[in-house]
Amino acid sequence: MSNLNGISRWSTDAEAPRNRLDVYAALLSESLSPMHLAAPETNGFFAHISAADMGFLSVVRQQGSAHRCYQGPRDHARAGERSYHLVLNLASSWDIQHRDALHMEAGDAVLVDSALPWDIRSPQTYEYVHIKLSDGWLRQWVPSPAALVGRRIGGSAGWGSALTAFAAQLSPEFVVRSPLPQSLIVDQIGSLLAWCAHDLAPPAKAASVAARSLHRRIEDCIAQRCTEPRLTAAEVAASVGVSLRTLHRCLSQQRLSFGNLVISARAEVGVRMLASPLFRKVGVAEIARRAGFSDASHFARVVRHQTGRTPTQLRSAPGAPDATTACP
Repeated sequence: MSNLNGISRWSTDAEAPRNRLDVYAALLSESLSPMHLAAPETNGFFAHISAADMGFLSVVRQQGSAHRCYQGPRDHARAGERSYHLVLNLASSWDIQHRDALHMEAGDAVLVDSALPWDIRSPQTYEYVHIKLSDGWLRQWVPSPAALVGRRIGGSAGWGSALTAFAAQLSPEFVVRSPLPQSLIVDQIGSLLAWCAHDLAPPAKAASVAARSLHRRIEDCIAQRCTEPRLTAAEVAASVGVSLRTLHRCLSQQRLSFGNLVISARAEVGVRMLASPLFRKVGVAEIARRAGFSDASHFARVVRHQTGRTPTQLRSAPGAPDATTACP
């Protein structure tokens, strides 16, 4: 695969037709997990792949023609460090055998455990979003990944729809050039997986007094530090004196995510600035920066989502300070 600006790419266009399937199988085995491929039309087989490494996880996009991708006993024996794979086909229906036999519609996802055999059949042209997750990282969010492995995560209802909608937007190009820190993207994936696991788990008991207290401390810390552009969950966990895993577990029990809390807190800061006479002559882009946003357009979208109005409309609303008010 060629690598340019942090994105690795490969296409069958660079291979002779008779070699394409074997080269693609070798590439996937090296970068994801040992496997075999078979295709009904080997001469017409085509595939394109791009990938970006984000540390704890990798984002991979795959497009191509119909094929079968499976792991046999020998492949399973050659598998190295355990990993998990969130797989989502945007273009067509598909089938997977992994613990159980599942038929997946376009937009559905499944979590695959590299420690278990699997068999994926893509009978039509496909476009997969494939997110490879490290074992240690996933267990910080979902202590028992078996609750999700091999189960259909529906793309049309519940937290499955939120997870698949978010994953569908991810591409190597997006994560490399994202206006937000990659840590927020990583945290968002983790929190959505935790919510999906929560939906599939038995009803939880009411939060204890200690859990509610920790939740308040986490939210207070985020409110105090949200204007730091690169604030991470690990830094907040250290500030409140708990492990990163405990922080995420506490938030997931309340169906909250660190990323959403940070964005909401920053939006509140920005809205207060927009309403304050002291910031009347400060531009919207500068207010977004001071509130902790790295992109003014993202700030505007969040504000509109939370208030129903744009930053400019908030400033011109009745009761807003006039343009002659002094600024700091």
